[in-house]
Amino acid sequence: MYLKSLRVQGFKTFARRIDLPFGRGITAIVGPNGSGKSNLVDAIRWALGERNARGLRGNRMEDVIYAGGPGKSAVGMAEVSLTIDNAEQRINVEFSEIEVARRLFRSGESEYLINGTRARLKDIDALLASTGLRQDGYAVVAQNDIDYVIQAAPALRRELIEEAAGVRRLRDQRQEALNRLNDAERDMRRARDLLDELNPRAEELRSQAVAAEEYQRVAAQLKVLQGSLARDTWRKAMVQLRKAQTREQMARNKREAATAALADFEPVYERHRTELASAREARWNHQQALADLRLRLADAEHQVRIAEQRRESARQALDAAREETTRLQASERAGGQVVEELERAVQEAVAELEESKRLAAGAAADESAGREARAGLEADRETCDRRLQEIHRARLTVQAELRQLEGRCQFLREQRDAAQAELTAWSERNSQLLEELDRQRAMLESAERQLGESRSAVAGLDARLSDAAGAVSEAERIVESAGTEAQVKDAEYAALSLLRERAQPRSPLSEKTDIGLERLLHAVTVPVEFQPAVEAVLADWLLGWVAADLDSADRAISLLSGDGTSERETILFNPPAGAADPVPAGVESLKDRVKAPAAIQPLIDRLLAQVAVAENLAAARRLLNANPDLRVVTRSGELVTSFAYRGGRPPHAPLQAEAQFREVESARERTQKSLRIARASLQSATAAQAGLLAERAAAQVHLDAARAEHARVNALASAGAVAGDRERALGQDLAGKVARLVALLLDAERLEAGAEERQERSGAEEDRARQELAAIDQRLGEHDGLRAGHQQRRQEAELRTALCAQRHEDLIRQLDRARQVWRSHGDDLAQRQAAAQALATQPSVIETERLAWVSSAGEVTMQLAGLEAEALPDGDALRTLEEQLQQDEQRNVVLKVAFAQSDDAVGSASEEIALAKAEVERCAEALREDGQALHDPESMEEVDWQKTEREVSRLQRRLDGMGAVNLLAPEEFGQLQARCESLATQLTDLEAAAAQLTELRQRLEEEIDSRFRTVFQSVAVNFQEFFVELFEGGRATLRLDTQHDGNPLDDGVEILAQTPGKRLQPLTLLSGGERALTALAFLFALQAVNPSPFHVLDEVDAALDDANVVRFNRVLRRLANDHQFLIVTHNHSTMAQAEVLYGVTLAEHGISRIVSVRLEGEASRMPRIATSRTA
Repeated sequence: MYLKSLRVQGFKTFARRIDLPFGRGITAIVGPNGSGKSNLVDAIRWALGERNARGLRGNRMEDVIYAGGPGKSAVGMAEVSLTIDNAEQRINVEFSEIEVARRLFRSGESEYLINGTRARLKDIDALLASTGLRQDGYAVVAQNDIDYVIQAAPALRRELIEEAAGVRRLRDQRQEALNRLNDAERDMRRARDLLDELNPRAEELRSQAVAAEEYQRVAAQLKVLQGSLARDTWRKAMVQLRKAQTREQMARNKREAATAALADFEPVYERHRTELASAREARWNHQQALADLRLRLADAEHQVRIAEQRRESARQALDAAREETTRLQASERAGGQVVEELERAVQEAVAELEESKRLAAGAAADESAGREARAGLEADRETCDRRLQEIHRARLTVQAELRQLEGRCQFLREQRDAAQAELTAWSERNSQLLEELDRQRAMLESAERQLGESRSAVAGLDARLSDAAGAVSEAERIVESAGTEAQVKDAEYAALSLLRERAQPRSPLSEKTDIGLERLLHAVTVPVEFQPAVEAVLADWLLGWVAADLDSADRAISLLSGDGTSERETILFNPPAGAADPVPAGVESLKDRVKAPAAIQPLIDRLLAQVAVAENLAAARRLLNANPDLRVVTRSGELVTSFAYRGGRPPHAPLQAEAQFREVESARERTQKSLRIARASLQSATAAQAGLLAERAAAQVHLDAARAEHARVNALASAGAVAGDRERALGQDLAGKVARLVALLLDAERLEAGAEERQERSGAEEDRARQELAAIDQRLGEHDGLRAGHQQRRQEAELRTALCAQRHEDLIRQLDRARQVWRSHGDDLAQRQAAAQALATQPSVIETERLAWVSSAGEVTMQLAGLEAEALPDGDALRTLEEQLQQDEQRNVVLKVAFAQSDDAVGSASEEIALAKAEVERCAEALREDGQALHDPESMEEVDWQKTEREVSRLQRRLDGMGAVNLLAPEEFGQLQARCESLATQLTDLEAAAAQLTELRQRLEEEIDSRFRTVFQSVAVNFQEFFVELFEGGRATLRLDTQHDGNPLDDGVEILAQTPGKRLQPLTLLSGGERALTALAFLFALQAVNPSPFHVLDEVDAALDDANVVRFNRVLRRLANDHQFLIVTHNHSTMAQAEVLYGVTLAEHGISRIVSVRLEGEASRMPRIATSRTA
């Protein structure tokens, strides 16, 4: 079984379709970096189901689709197909070739195919489970997988060995069982929680359901009583309706009579009102004319009085205007005098201001000269002050340096003393350390001897353990073969037993083992060639029961005679002693061919008496002709007598079936015995292997202890040597330290003396600088006195100037204000004079208006006198009309009141009818809702309301006493009870399922552990062999990393390796080439136990030097005789081992091209391919 071809299209750099055929042996894939060699390895892993994009060197799974290049568009699909030759039927399917394909579309859709049929990844894993061809298996070794094997956790190495053991499917089944068990436990917890939650609710609903049923019963009684009250209420409502209809008819008659009387009275009443209104209107018009004239007269007199008042006011206003004009003329003259005085004062203020400014300018010049002289002195003082500060800072610096040097000298003295003390202590400690080193060297030699002895013991036990493992494997094979044979025999025995039971009728005698009965068929033995003859003669007698004695026969007969339901049975027992007619001499008797126990031999003799055996029918007839009393049977089963013939194939052959059953039973017993012997041998071999494993474990413990002791002693020795070196270096450091401290102390004392001398010099310089600063301060004081006098004179001059300027501004403002007032007085005088001229004409105009109003008043007085002289309408006639109208109004009110009363009666009756109808309808609707029929109210009996209401009140109080009742409780209780029962049933089913899943998990774990440990031993042996072959002198093995309190299935696998010339060390400390060879030895060991159809190696020789490459190629060449290898390499030595080379180059648009070369001498092992191929 091998990889026959690889088809790639649209995958990474392989944009176009390529088909790569492969043959058995080694195929090398070569090419420069970045050309796409590893993309072929990724394609194989991807087709086998790799789902991690980072494992394919991408970020997203869509990255595996060719993304295009310069001038080349991206493709929409990636497809990889593997064709595997299955001619040897290693995969148990009917196909000689298996094609596994995977497609991925850029839209995100993907699919797997097996021989062109869509499938799931789970189906592909199941199909290839026994071959190691999985995306996470050991058949495809990609870049960096070598370091992954070395650096992987022990649990991950165990997964690889389990892959070789073929227990991944069992692992998946175990995980599925665990998941289902967890789901079942979660569902059980949920069901229990629900039951715990629902049971109290069910009890509560049970009591509520009882209360609800009682409530419904009382409510039904109450409803019946309320129904009788409702019927009586409807009856009464019907009576009230009829009474209201009668009252409404009477009120309508009264309203019609009142309406007729009111219609007759309306014309008379309207006429009287019209006459009275005409009389009143004439009287009102006369009075209105008098009122208008009186108002006009009053208005004219009022206007006359107003004109007189206006005339007087005009005269007074004219006098006031004349007086105001005189006053304004005097004010104008006084304002002119004030303006002249203010102009003279302004001129004087200007002269005084100029004098003040001249004095202020002289004082400012004196003050400026004083400031310049003081600025020079201040500059000298600042220079002197800075120099003093610098001298002071230098002195402080020298003082700080002096203090620091004093502290440093003290520190160096203390350090020198301490270093001398440490040097003394080091001398003592060094002598003790030398003695300890001698003792540790002796211990190291002893530990090395013990370690060598332990390694020899473990190596011997490993060889014996390998032999024991072979013996166990052989015993297991024998047990498996014997078990298979035993199962076949058991199946044959069960089938024949079933046929035997079906052929023999069911009888109550079968269960009576104490009677002493046995079927005749089971008691006799007949040769095969005479079985048809005996079956033809005895026929149904063969299925009869043979009794041991007459008592047994009587008991059997008694049992059958009382049972009328069982089938017909035959009881046989020995006949009384008597001579039977013998078969004539020279004739073969049938009873001589039947063997039976001596106890029933008389019975056989009687049953087969006078039965002869003939070769064929013609011989039988000749015997009958000579002996008519005989019964002759042929060997083929034809029975012939002098009066009858019976022949043909019987419906069943009981003797033949019984003989076959006995033969199978005997063979079954032999097979069971062989199986027991094989199992005993397996148990013995397993015990021997367990003993060797125990010895090997004990030896390994001793070896580990020796290694630990050797490592401990070696570590102590190394630590001692390091400590000795460290102590020697420490002694040298201490001596150098003392010398350095002495030199540093001398330098510090010399620097301290120089600092004291500098401190004295800086003190003298500081004193001289302070004296110069005091002289400059004295001169500055003198200048400050002069500057104060100049400043005072300047300030007085500036104050006088400011006062003069202020007085000048005030006078200017006063002058402007005086001029404005003077001009305003002139304007007011002109206005007053014009007003006085206008007021002089007002009295004459007002007098003319007064005279006009006096004339109008006279005319109105004359009209009023004439109108008052006219006669008013007759007052008596008006009073008569008013009295008549009052009477009419009273009668109208009486008639309207009568109409209104009758109309109100009609409305009240209508409302009463509407209420009665509503009550009737309400009662009728209530009765119809209760399903009660409506009858004639006259025929209904009156209800005793007091008694009925008392009963209703009693029932209502009883309902109220029940409180709030859940009327849905019976229905809810039934639903909840059904749910509780369903949950209880589900819980029972879940508990049974959980028990089955627990048993299945335990069974699977035992099977996984058993298979793993068997394969682990083989892998360990192969690993050691490959390691020795690759390293030539190295040693390595595999060890289980057992967890004390954990599951045995979680035990990891550790790799223990010791390369030639080196001690045992962690794998991570090995060189890159050593790690690569160790990982290859481990992978080759896995492949040796469960070979994959093909193996893919991607640059696994990259870290190997030339010598290691030679050893690797030697192993690879040897394995290639039985296995197919596809290897990506840059090494020319590895390329030389290949039969076919595929070269990968990168063409334009970033598309990979394939060039194939077939090497000479291997043409028979490679299918015919073209010399070059472009993809």
